[in-house]
Amino acid sequence: MRLLVSTIPYDGGKSGISVYVREVVRELAAQGHELTLLCEPRVDGREEFDERRIVHAPCWTRRAVFSMLWHLFVLPFWLLRHRNEFDGFVICAANRRVCAWYPIKTTATVHDLANFHIPGKYSRMRMFYLAHVLPFFAKKAQRLVAVSGATKADMVRFWKCRDEDVTVLYNGLRTSDFGLQASSGSPKSEVRSLLYISRIEHPGKNHVRLIDAYSRLPRAIAEAHPLMIAGADWKDADVVHAAAAASPHTAFIRFTGFVPEREMENLWSGAGFYVFPSLFEGFGLSLVEAMARGIPCACSNNGSLGEIAGDVAITFNPEDAGAIADALVRLVSEPERDREARIARGREWIKRFSWADHAAGIVKLLEDAS
Repeated sequence: MRLLVSTIPYDGGKSGISVYVREVVRELAAQGHELTLLCEPRVDGREEFDERRIVHAPCWTRRAVFSMLWHLFVLPFWLLRHRNEFDGFVICAANRRVCAWYPIKTTATVHDLANFHIPGKYSRMRMFYLAHVLPFFAKKAQRLVAVSGATKADMVRFWKCRDEDVTVLYNGLRTSDFGLQASSGSPKSEVRSLLYISRIEHPGKNHVRLIDAYSRLPRAIAEAHPLMIAGADWKDADVVHAAAAASPHTAFIRFTGFVPEREMENLWSGAGFYVFPSLFEGFGLSLVEAMARGIPCACSNNGSLGEIAGDVAITFNPEDAGAIADALVRLVSEPERDREARIARGREWIKRFSWADHAAGIVKLLEDAS
């Protein structure tokens, strides 16, 4: 098929949506589709997808509010003029950008509706847009995609979508291109870090409660299991850094900053355990990647994380620092036999997550659209 794929917003390549965009573009291309990518305004001549045909949004859309308005009211007319060039339009982040109407067959992927679960997550104007403007127009797309059952349930509850109008296509897992290998067991080193990969955003990503929970651990446990926090600074990151500086275990807490994809394997190789305490997620890509690497996990029991974790991860209430601390102790002190069984369950569980299946599902939705 000849597909126009919207990669906006791309978040500078530093978010879960960035990963989604990269993987969907790769897989659609691998399956033989002819792609044209709708990208953010050109910056210094650099291209994230320089091997593809690219259409850039106007320079004046660099600010988010103008980007939203351009997508709503200008892009539909561009699509109308070029409708004979494409067999379908793929919106990769319909919880961020949508059109007021859709002149060609469109799939719109929704990752999460976190704004309905986390008060004050964004500015008042953006919260109004996400709650009242965006849903009205997103539902006009011919096909809606949710990346998890939890996100679909939220679309039915908050957006008032009909159940039959939303298709769940799980995010995937790519094992061949960047050295992803399941380990033969848990690391044998005495020092095995607790890793959390997420942009540093307060309060949504829940770093402060994780640090509170880590601070409650006996010093011997903290010393044996340093807390590695990987991700770029986002909204109110200073609150998170301040909490780490005030922790009695501050010497064992390390912020790596944003880690490029090519360097991620070094980060994963040093992890003995993975913890994912986010208050809300639409999917949780890093949780699946940790399972694939044979790394024992603990995560929140709400949103999609409990759904994606299955019976593989130890789950906890993310709003209770004591519960997080108890889960961390259980995670690092689990008997070896139980840990190996957990790792084995994870290797089976992750087989249901495939980028190839996800991309094929998008194409089928476009083919079936009237």
